[in-house]
Amino acid sequence: MTFTDLPSASGIEKVENRYYVIGDDSPYLFTLNENFKIIARTKLLEPKEVTGGRIPKSVKPDLEAITSLSIEGENFLFILGSGATEYRNKGYLVPIDRGRLGKVLTVGLTPLYQGLQKNQQVTGTASLNIEGVAANEEFLYVLQRFSPGGQNVLVLYAMEEVIPFLMGLSPAPVPRHIQPWALPDLEKIKTGFSGVTAYDNGQLLFTASAEETPNAILDGQVYGSLIGWLSPNFSATSAQKPQQVAIVTEQDGSVYKGKLESISLVEPLKDGGYQAVAVADSDDGQSELIVLKLTF
Repeated sequence: MTFTDLPSASGIEKVENRYYVIGDDSPYLFTLNENFKIIARTKLLEPKEVTGGRIPKSVKPDLEAITSLSIEGENFLFILGSGATEYRNKGYLVPIDRGRLGKVLTVGLTPLYQGLQKNQQVTGTASLNIEGVAANEEFLYVLQRFSPGGQNVLVLYAMEEVIPFLMGLSPAPVPRHIQPWALPDLEKIKTGFSGVTAYDNGQLLFTASAEETPNAILDGQVYGSLIGWLSPNFSATSAQKPQQVAIVTEQDGSVYKGKLESISLVEPLKDGGYQAVAVADSDDGQSELIVLKLTF
């Protein structure tokens, strides 16, 4: 399904019977119903410049990650910028109650992102490029995407330390664990994390894509996408391989050449596996929503 009025989809989160989608150069949070129809737009920010519904690359907020979490019994959507430039260091908390969204709260992420950028375990010699976030009661999981000079990294924060920071009550937390991951190449191109969602028992379902680009800012040719499961390994000291990983294919078995940006699990399937929904950014102002059957 292609959206011409939802630009540059970069994150999706399912809460109850609604899907919430962000675009990396859009000022809006989009609400979709069960039939994937846009039923609401919630403005997250007031950009100085918008052209054709898109914020120019040089100043875009680069909203790349979204998850749901609970703060003092209240449910929120938490949206993060990538941190790759000074314009990309904001986060947003949006209260959500039975499908109704409340007043958007802006969160300054500069202290958190400065700590990550300076940590060579996270960035190496590359720029910070946060592409995925997921949460459960215990941890906030943050994905750093590979770019030349760096690697794919999972950063874990304790929720008991994240929440006071988000509420402006404490300094930026220190990661509880930093874990590099070794993902397979696609057509000899390195793949990089692009999205993540949490499942039972600390398992994480991630997306990754192969994009030929020299850094965390420029777009490039896309060779395909991966989906896989991983579990944090607190005792590991070297890059780990995902427990399961698969190349995303079309119904005819050919490799899907789009750039998956984010994924959300929908339900287990009666014949095994899961149904999931993902979004993809075509880098031309349009977006794709894709229903996936996971059988690995």
